[in-house]
Amino acid sequence: MNSRERVWAAIRHEEADRVPIDVGGTGVTSINLIAYANLRRHLGVTEGAPRIFHTWLHVPEMEAATTERLHADTVTLPRYRMSLGIPNVDFKPWTYDFIEGMQFQVPVDFTPGRNESGDYIWVEDGITLAESPKEGTHGFGLRYHPLHDVTTPQEIDDWFDTYEGNFLGRIRVTDEELVWAREFARQLRETTDKAIVADYFATVLENGQGIIGWDTIYMHMLDRPDLVHHFFERLVHEVVTGIKRYLGAVGEYLDVFMLADDIGHQRGPMMKPDLYREMVLPGHKALFQTVHENSRAAVFFHTDGAVMDLLPDLINAGMDIFNSVQTDSANMDPMELKRRFGKNITFWGGGVDTHRVLPLGTPEQVREDVRRRVKIFAPGGGFVFASIHNILGDVPPENILAAFDAAYEFGRYPIQAGLEDPAALAERLSAIDYWAKPLKALQAGA
Repeated sequence: MNSRERVWAAIRHEEADRVPIDVGGTGVTSINLIAYANLRRHLGVTEGAPRIFHTWLHVPEMEAATTERLHADTVTLPRYRMSLGIPNVDFKPWTYDFIEGMQFQVPVDFTPGRNESGDYIWVEDGITLAESPKEGTHGFGLRYHPLHDVTTPQEIDDWFDTYEGNFLGRIRVTDEELVWAREFARQLRETTDKAIVADYFATVLENGQGIIGWDTIYMHMLDRPDLVHHFFERLVHEVVTGIKRYLGAVGEYLDVFMLADDIGHQRGPMMKPDLYREMVLPGHKALFQTVHENSRAAVFFHTDGAVMDLLPDLINAGMDIFNSVQTDSANMDPMELKRRFGKNITFWGGGVDTHRVLPLGTPEQVREDVRRRVKIFAPGGGFVFASIHNILGDVPPENILAAFDAAYEFGRYPIQAGLEDPAALAERLSAIDYWAKPLKALQAGA
C-alpha cells in the first residue's frame, strides 16, 4: 500500500496497513524554522537549502530527507501567492538572524524591513501591514486593517473592486497561478505516490478579522449585522470564484483541499454558536460545497480551540477532515471526540501535545503521549497522525523524532499500542485526568 492509498483509506474510515502521517502537508501541520534547522543538524542533513513558501508563518517546505525520516505520507501543493502577496516562483538565498549557519531559499520579492526593535516588518504603500518578532519564535502578525473604518456596503464593494495588494493575494486566483499550480501539481502526481494536499488556506472569519479588524468585526456583528452580512457575502463570492477557477486547473491531481478558520479559542468558540451559524457558517458551507462540486478532493478544515459544539454544524456543511484537534482546549476530550464523531469525520491532528509534552517532556514521555492518542483515534480508521498545529521552535529534535517514530510504530493495524485494552485504557485515562492537566496548567498561568 502506498502513501496516497493509505491516506484515502483513513478518509474512508478503513484500517490500512498503518496510520498515515502528515508533516508539512499544510502550513498548520509543519515545523517552525528554528526547530526544523535543529532537526536538520541532528539528522546530519547538509545538502541544499530549504525553500520557504510560508514566509508569513516561518515554516519550510519539507525536504525529501526529512520527509522520509519522519515517515510522512503527504506532500504539499502551495499557493502561487502564499504569503505577503508575493509569488512563490523564483527564489533567492536568505539567512535569518535567529538561525546561525543555515541558509534558506525565499521568494525573490521577500524584502522585509526592520523596525527600531529589530523586528521584521512588511510595508505596502508606506503602511506597515505586519510585524514578526526578531527571535523567530512565530511568524508575522497583522498591524493594519484596510476596512477598519468602513461604514457602508458601497465602501466594501469599492474596496474589493479596486484593491490589488496583499490582502487579496490568496483570495483572488490569477491566470498566472493557474498555469503555475497546474504544472506544480502535475509534477507532484507524476513523481510521488504521496497524498497531494492543496494548501489553499481560504478563510471566512479570519479574512474578516484581517480586513476589518480583530475586535471590529465582532462588534459589527452585534451593532452593524447588515454590514457584516454584506462583507461576508462579497468575500465568499470572491473566494468561491477563486476556488472554482483553481480546481478547474488542478482538481484532477488533488487528494485533499485545505481550508481554515480559527473559530475557537482555549475555552470555547470565538462567538456564540447561534451567531456563528448566522454569520460565518453559510460561508464555510459554500466553500465546502464548492470543493465537493468541482473535485474529488476531501475537504480539510483547520480550526484551533474548543469547538466541540460546532462540529455537528461543520459536518453537516460538508467537512470531511477536522484539524487541528486541540485536545488541551476545554471540553475537547479525545475519547469523546472519537465516540461522537469518529464515524463522520477524519481526525487529522491531535497526535501529540505541542503545548506541554512535545517541548517540555522527555522522548519517553513524548512516546507515551503518542501511544495513548493513537490508541484512541486510530481504531476503525479516520485518523491521520499530525501534531496539534505546528511544531514550534523550542521543541528538541529528539522529541520530534520520538513523536513520529512512535506514530509509525504504534500506528500499525490492528492497533495494539500497548498492553491495555480499550476499556482499561479509558478507565486509566479518566482516573489520571491526563488531558485535563495541560488545560489546568494553562488556566493557572503556568
